[in-house]
Amino acid sequence: MSDSIFKHSQALDIFNIMFEYNIIASYAGPFDYDVLTLLAENIEKTLWQNKSLGRKFFRIFIELSQNIALYSSEKTTIKGKNFGSGTMIIMDSSDDFIFTAGNLVSEQQKKQLEERCDLINSLDRLGLRELKRKYRKRGNESGSGNIGLIQIALLSKNALDVRFYPVEDDFYFFLISVKIQKG
Repeated sequence: MSDSIFKHSQALDIFNIMFEYNIIASYAGPFDYDVLTLLAENIEKTLWQNKSLGRKFFRIFIELSQNIALYSSEKTTIKGKNFGSGTMIIMDSSDDFIFTAGNLVSEQQKKQLEERCDLINSLDRLGLRELKRKYRKRGNESGSGNIGLIQIALLSKNALDVRFYPVEDDFYFFLISVKIQKG
């Protein structure tokens, strides 16, 4: 089989997976400002009549994208600036939209993310709001609020599904999935 046919076959497999799982958007690469702006504009233009759902959808997209742009261990330099690289997939199921984002993290980042996500998933809405206020106050003192994951849990009203896959010495591929109900 020629190399060209093999590539076409792989593309067909990817398209079949996208249709089978009703993937409405996917991206892999650097999460720089130009890419984020383009993706955000396309999402904003295609938002549904339900404005509340549209705002949640958009805000979760932005939070997940910023996490990749700022915290991915894999960096890409564009126009002299470093941006995190990763991937995002958005699926449309009958009752939910499911966001899955992934990027490379160090061993230290993995430990911090595990602890933070475990804490977030253990709290109710009131606890999440209190934790957000605590981090926001600390962020005002340090310059970084670090509240994106808390905000995602609050917006989605669901637990964060977090997985880590070892990829090489001291690095992991961090996957986070979150769903928002349509109704």
